[in-house]
Amino acid sequence: MKIHRRAFTEMFAGLAVVVASPALAQGKTVEVSMKNSPKGAFVPATVNISVGDTVKWTNPGVITHSVTFDPGKATTASNVLLPAGAAPFDSGDMEEDATFTHTFTVKGTYKYVCKFHEAMGMVGTVVVS
Repeated sequence: MKIHRRAFTEMFAGLAVVVASPALAQGKTVEVSMKNSPKGAFVPATVNISVGDTVKWTNPGVITHSVTFDPGKATTASNVLLPAGAAPFDSGDMEEDATFTHTFTVKGTYKYVCKFHEAMGMVGTVVVS
């Protein structure tokens, strides 16, 4: 009977790990706020995350902003940097209280801009390890 009980216990423990794995595999969410200072700013300007993590940007102010990881939509294309294998993306216009999220699946350094305030220095960086 001990052999059967042990086998059952091991099988149950293995099943528990399999069932719990999806919950453990989900990444964390890091929040970035858009500030309406004279130049505009992403706060924090740089975030460090892991593959599978999500960044959530929030525009709490009345000034329209964007989260633009697309060199074709930036005033200066070199202000946007994507690692090899990452596709460009953009939040669109973010009005007051708007949020935008993106889950990062490619390792590397990403540089992005607010397309409305890029010339004033509203740029940010996401480092994915």
